[in-house]
Amino acid sequence: MSENQSRGWARLWSGIRPPYSRNIRAGAWYPVVNSDQPDRVTIRLGNTMVDVPRRVVEIRSRRPARFTVVHRVGYTVSSARRSLHKLGKRYAVCPECQWRFGLIGEPDRKQCPNCGLEGEVAWWETT
Repeated sequence: MSENQSRGWARLWSGIRPPYSRNIRAGAWYPVVNSDQPDRVTIRLGNTMVDVPRRVVEIRSRRPARFTVVHRVGYTVSSARRSLHKLGKRYAVCPECQWRFGLIGEPDRKQCPNCGLEGEVAWWETT
């Protein structure tokens, strides 16, 4: 299997603050490029390969087709980084482009403001 082919998809649990890469976003799904080690997996983060502990990620064979809902653990307005402040305590992640956007209420369907994908919001599998 080449380095560009995915061996699955992984997302970081939302309560985890990764010391290995601040660029990994909770709720976003990343291609798994190596899962041969029992204690870690390698994911592709843009053009970079990052090893993460297996215990802090959920792995699936296919990328989800639904919007992921992320509940930000420990979120307060004063603790939020400026760019994330607008998202609020709960936000959605587009399954296509990984764009994050705030959620008002509990809609069954949403349209991504970035790429226009419309789809179901996966409330039952929130992180």
